[in-house]
Amino acid sequence: MKNAHNFRYGPAGLAALLAMSTSALALSPAAAAQEAVTVEANVALVSDYRFRGVTLSDGDIAIQGGFDASFANGFYVGTWASSIEPVGSSEIELDLYAGYGFEAGGFEFDVGATLYTYPGESNAHYWEFYGSASFTAGLLESTLGVAYAPSQSNIGSEDNLYLFYEAAYPLGETGLSLVGGMGYETGAFGDPDGDGDDKWDWSLGLAWTAFGLDWTLSYVDTSESFADGDATALLAISKAF
Repeated sequence: MKNAHNFRYGPAGLAALLAMSTSALALSPAAAAQEAVTVEANVALVSDYRFRGVTLSDGDIAIQGGFDASFANGFYVGTWASSIEPVGSSEIELDLYAGYGFEAGGFEFDVGATLYTYPGESNAHYWEFYGSASFTAGLLESTLGVAYAPSQSNIGSEDNLYLFYEAAYPLGETGLSLVGGMGYETGAFGDPDGDGDDKWDWSLGLAWTAFGLDWTLSYVDTSESFADGDATALLAISKAF
């Protein structure tokens, strides 16, 4: 589990901006086509799997991908996986999630729950609730969100709270967008370096589309002082279809 890696962001959260499709919230059900069911897939190659600022692939390249099924009424289900640094006998993170997206008052809302599993390792699974609100002011696209994991034995019988803000801003006619975000975490995963302070993470980078692929190059850092949280440049190449 992630606290075994001195942990995580992502559907939720900052991972969506860092890797375009590395978040369990990559699908926006409220904007889905009005067919009975819409199925989408995504794949990504990232230079480092960073979850809420902390590497879960030991600084190595990770392969990621998933599937989403959304319904005309706003409900959706999906799964997403990534290669990771071994957690016990598991080298895969497999996330299963379900939620509901809707629009109201100029905001796009998304609420749901994610089950984090690690096939081959029976004592690492845990689950988390999430919610977010997205809105546009001028050209600036913003998302405010929260993820909450209730107390569970596999996360040390503690709860965990993660708050985040994400933003994207197109840079004129360049085809580039400035993307970034910040998160705050407290609880089971909130003090990975053991200094008694809660964790902050942040990122800033550029996103663009070329050769039929989505690219993101970001600077990622945390407030923690340990190897898994060191600042890094992260390159993500992804495709949704």
